[in-house]
Amino acid sequence: MNIGLDIHGCVDLYPDSFRELSKKWIKENHSIHIITGQEWEKAKKTIQQLRIPYTHHFSIVDYHLSIGTKMHQDKKKTWWMDNKIWVASKGEYCRRNKIDIHFDDSVEYGKYMPDTCTFILVPKKRFDNFLELCFNDFS
Repeated sequence: MNIGLDIHGCVDLYPDSFRELSKKWIKENHSIHIITGQEWEKAKKTIQQLRIPYTHHFSIVDYHLSIGTKMHQDKKKTWWMDNKIWVASKGEYCRRNKIDIHFDDSVEYGKYMPDTCTFILVPKKRFDNFLELCFNDFS
């Protein structure tokens, strides 16, 4: 399987659960795709601090900068672009890379996911219990 993981509001809220699952999934020859809006150089630091194993990564900002999408930065160095293009980007990545399941905390991304990708909305509380019950007993 190809598995997509969002960082902010998802992996960073449940790092222990996602770390153990990612290790298990990679060991079982599944692909783990970190799919984030943030520039990869910044996101990579978070993933390294959380010790989340992965096999692939995708940054919305880096992708759109590379293809020349009209974007700008505000005074805080936050990137901005057309919101519909931004939100559709994760779904397009999932389609191109045949992602089977994607975990994200923002429901808006779900409507752009391909029909072949199961979108799991990650709540702000107690999701680690769900992960443990559904995917692994961690024992």
